[in-house]
Amino acid sequence: MTIECIEDFNDPRLDPYRHLRTTNLTRFSGRFIAESKPLVARLVASQLEVESILVDEKFLDEATTWIPDSTNILVIGSDAISQLIGFHFHRGYLACGFRPKEKPWQCRELTSDWTGVFLIGVQDPENMGSILRTCAALGIQDVLLGPECVDPFARRVLRVSMGNAFKLHFYQCDRPLETLADFQQAQIRTFAACLSPASVELGYARRSGPTLVLLGNEAHGLPSEIIEASSDGVRIDMSLGTDSLNVSVAAGIILHHLSRGIRRSDQT
Repeated sequence: MTIECIEDFNDPRLDPYRHLRTTNLTRFSGRFIAESKPLVARLVASQLEVESILVDEKFLDEATTWIPDSTNILVIGSDAISQLIGFHFHRGYLACGFRPKEKPWQCRELTSDWTGVFLIGVQDPENMGSILRTCAALGIQDVLLGPECVDPFARRVLRVSMGNAFKLHFYQCDRPLETLADFQQAQIRTFAACLSPASVELGYARRSGPTLVLLGNEAHGLPSEIIEASSDGVRIDMSLGTDSLNVSVAAGIILHHLSRGIRRSDQT
């Protein structure tokens, strides 16, 4: 384990952690930031590469009991860490990880119980984080990201996902209609969450073989051309005058029904 006590505030090794309130490492930086011990621990336990872990000097003794020997630890004082990142920080740990290389989605032979998620225009970090946490909980690892989605490795997304984003595989799909055409050619059913007249109430939806679920923007839902290009539309009927559900809540209900309903579908 390499432990470096940093006294020079301008040390370039601190650069990824500077001014986190006003800046965020993006997809183009090749890096991301995880904050708090639970997230850093999940990052360390994942398959992702860690560049460094920044530790408040008060937590150093604890850090040496669980951080792997192969990890670079940077140590600075409590006041310095708050000054560095731009806000009061008391969680003790920050980590800088290297982003996995983005892969284009390529349809491949999928098992009958495979479930994937295609997000298009999901912009709110809390919604994205909640959806990713739900995916991990249900064993759904493949997440396709369409245009105008929030960064799945943004700090807020990672916090809300409780680090479960580290367990998932992300694919950038900037031409969703072409991606859907590939699924159609492979005869894989695609369920669009929507309120179109042709949609069926979720309770009546049944999957058959590998299944892709599409979820859209918080305010506008999925574009009409995406709905039309999907093989099925599903909706959750509302009661008591409720107009709609938050997209992350709707995602949890739909994904649970379609992923955990495999046995019910096989038996009917």
